[in-house]
Amino acid sequence: MAAEYLGIVELGGLYKNGVVQNRPTKPWRIDSEPVSGVGVGDIPDFNTLADMTKWTIGNTPGNAAQRLKWHKIKDGSKTLLICDRVILANVSWDDLNGQSLVTGKTITIDGQQYLCRLLTGGSNNRNGDYYAGGSPSANEWDRFITREEAISGLPVPTSTDLDTTLNTTDQSSTHNQAWNWFGMYSWVQETYTGNSSYRALRGSNSARYWYYHYVTGRSISVGWRPVLEVLNTAPSVTLTSPTDNQTLSEGNQYKIEGSAADTDNGNVVTVKYKINNGTTRAIASGVSNGSTPISFAKSLTFSNKRLRDGSTDIVGADLAEGVDHTLTVWAEDDQGGKSAEVTRKFRVIWNRPPSISGANEDLGTIMEPPSKTYSVTDPEGNPFTITEKIDGKVIRSFEGVPGRKETVTIPHDLWIRLDLDTPHSLTVEATDSKGLTSTRTFTFTRKETHIEFMLDFDNPDVEAHFTLDGMPKRVLVTLERYLPPGSSIEFVRVCNNAMDQSPTWEDMTAAVLAGRGHLFQNQQKTAESWRINIWVRIAKGTATERVRLDGFGGAFD
Repeated sequence: MAAEYLGIVELGGLYKNGVVQNRPTKPWRIDSEPVSGVGVGDIPDFNTLADMTKWTIGNTPGNAAQRLKWHKIKDGSKTLLICDRVILANVSWDDLNGQSLVTGKTITIDGQQYLCRLLTGGSNNRNGDYYAGGSPSANEWDRFITREEAISGLPVPTSTDLDTTLNTTDQSSTHNQAWNWFGMYSWVQETYTGNSSYRALRGSNSARYWYYHYVTGRSISVGWRPVLEVLNTAPSVTLTSPTDNQTLSEGNQYKIEGSAADTDNGNVVTVKYKINNGTTRAIASGVSNGSTPISFAKSLTFSNKRLRDGSTDIVGADLAEGVDHTLTVWAEDDQGGKSAEVTRKFRVIWNRPPSISGANEDLGTIMEPPSKTYSVTDPEGNPFTITEKIDGKVIRSFEGVPGRKETVTIPHDLWIRLDLDTPHSLTVEATDSKGLTSTRTFTFTRKETHIEFMLDFDNPDVEAHFTLDGMPKRVLVTLERYLPPGSSIEFVRVCNNAMDQSPTWEDMTAAVLAGRGHLFQNQQKTAESWRINIWVRIAKGTATERVRLDGFGGAFD
């Protein structure tokens, strides 16, 4: 199968002791001009740090001027990346071989594994002519760089690129601009057949030139042109959800969905993700068949300031409001390959309690039950429940409607039981479906010119004692009271048909003051049973002391 040219690739960078180097812009000998007028070369010099373990090809730098350039060629089952220039001068063949960089060392660039090696270039010249190319002729230098194999897309050297004269025409030629052989030898793999202490070189004097150099020799005109063999194709990942710049509020789902692909049949592919710099977690894994994408889906929930996968806290900390958070998703295979990372930004809004209109208020001293209008909304649109209370006792509780006007007041039976001259709190509580509550409070002190009470039939003992099968005929009421000067009993009323919708009240004020019983005049009821109720009202009048009603007694038959 004929080789196929796939174009130029920018990949990786040359690192010296961890510091990325600029890609040479004058990739020829670094001691003098190869020909007048082109200037001295600027290839990094190995002798500045003569330790090949400190010179590495690593991840692709952000600065374009530091990225290495490669010609990508599909050669049968292999994919080759041939560097377009020498990237390190003054390095010997032995220096390279000591790090297995002649016949191949596995390296990783951007998560992708490659076999880093030298080109083959022939073990001798061809037919005794150094300008005729390498022998055997099926070497990679002559196949690809000299383009003795017809490969569409690769430049063909002209006669001036191949002649015995090195000049500026060679330097500026299309072929040299693609391969940068001008004025710089490239080490190749082979041992010179004429002397095992020497290794083959290519280029420098012409595009096809073959020569040799001592295996341990370091020269300013000889250098390292690496070749990368793609060992394992890194997987790729496509993220269809979430969209970028989402905003999450309480209870929202954050869906991570997409697919991963790996062209290497049989590779185990695992899709992973993390939030910010949190723990890396797996979403899904599968075995690639080389063509069918592996789908993945994960649904996270934002709850109580955190992202959760079921009961698992993904980040382990509250996600701050008002700042960008980052989801990162990528795929890895079991051969060391890693896809590019795909990121999505998002923000969060912590769940907030419902908002009750108005403000807390002190109503002062009042004599009538207060009535306050309000409305409730929920910032996140969550359902909410409204509960109205007096001194912590529920008046009513109901499902709220956003923005609807509501009125809180105190029913008469609760109002008359409130202590006088004592602070009280009328509250409205709104609780959303996530459990957050806000409260509006109205404080007041109840003041009365009268004491008024009836029997409390919510009390089972009272209800049982005063509910009768037979008709009550008489009743005696005694009041345990203190009435300072200026106060008076305004009335005492009784009925024997308290269960009726409209009881028949009878006045027995005079009887109470005289300490006598009262004979009921009513003999009718509409309810099932008879029941006695007592209604007492005491007027404070002009009294300056406190009026007290400590209790009552009596009898009936």
